[in-house]
Amino acid sequence: MAITIRASKAGRLGRPAVQLAFDPGTKLDDILAAQTKVFSDRALARKIGFKFCPGCYSGLDLDIFEQYENIVQG
Repeated sequence: MAITIRASKAGRLGRPAVQLAFDPGTKLDDILAAQTKVFSDRALARKIGFKFCPGCYSGLDLDIFEQYENIVQG
């Protein structure tokens, strides 16, 4: 099971955002470990321009969703 982490300076709402996309069947513990990795990665925060005090992540959009193999676009 794989988890893909994508980060952007301007997400859907125009502020720093991180997306965690996981494969079907991924365990919750693995998803939570990826979330913890995002919150502890100061280099990632600097790259996307996110400024925060230790322990506070307000203002960071975190989207967690299941990644589908076939994407239908209409």
